[in-house]
Amino acid sequence: MRIGTISQGKIKCDNCGRTVAYAERYLIVKETDGVEDEEKGEARHYCVKCATEKGYVQTRQEKGEHILTFFQAAEKGLEPVEPAEEKDEDQEEEKVKVKDE
Repeated sequence: MRIGTISQGKIKCDNCGRTVAYAERYLIVKETDGVEDEEKGEARHYCVKCATEKGYVQTRQEKGEHILTFFQAAEKGLEPVEPAEEKDEDQEEEKVKVKDE
């Protein structure tokens, strides 16, 4: 089972070791030997970047926007999705600055 949640600033990514910043999204997934396993798996925490690298992140278009999701489209009866693109942090900062102005 995949659980997408928001960090309170105390979560470390089990893959890269980075602390997931306050209010940043992260994924909790049960895995056994790196493979998703709902029944016997151990809970693992992944930042968005690492979750994307492991193939747990997808995007879909909704109301004209690309939405990032941790959920599997086929299980939810949604349209097929394209893989999430890795975003450059500098581009994100510029978008925030433009919105603030």
